[in-house]
Amino acid sequence: MALSSFDIDAPRWDQTTFMGRLKHFFNITDCRTALLSDSRLDEAKALVESCRAGSAPPGTSVEQLYYAKKLYDSAFHPDTGDRMNLIGRMSFQVPGGMAITGFMLQFYRTVPAVVFWQWVNQSFNALVNYTNRNAASPISPKRH
Repeated sequence: MALSSFDIDAPRWDQTTFMGRLKHFFNITDCRTALLSDSRLDEAKALVESCRAGSAPPGTSVEQLYYAKKLYDSAFHPDTGDRMNLIGRMSFQVPGGMAITGFMLQFYRTVPAVVFWQWVNQSFNALVNYTNRNAASPISPKRH
């Protein structure tokens, strides 16, 4: 595929099929992306933005663009473009949730321990939901 016809925002896999959606899910929840440095994530963001502007650096391959897009999608909010906090990223959801579940299974013998780990679990879920919210629409304090 020539870079001139490459659309970095088009889905890599066919989203009308189960396998395409599954591959996309595994791509965005890859916990290895949570371990990368901010500078590496910023490099990926710069490459994605240059590709969107139609000026990918010479010698850039399609695979490099796909990987940069994977890193960009894993760490930067789609609405704001801001880097998301590590704990709220989808790439941290599996290891974070597994650790909390392990603690909930280990420390269940007293009521305070159960209450504490349930609170930790709900706080983690709330942080993930907040981090991945639709930030294009402002949050209104009014009830409708």
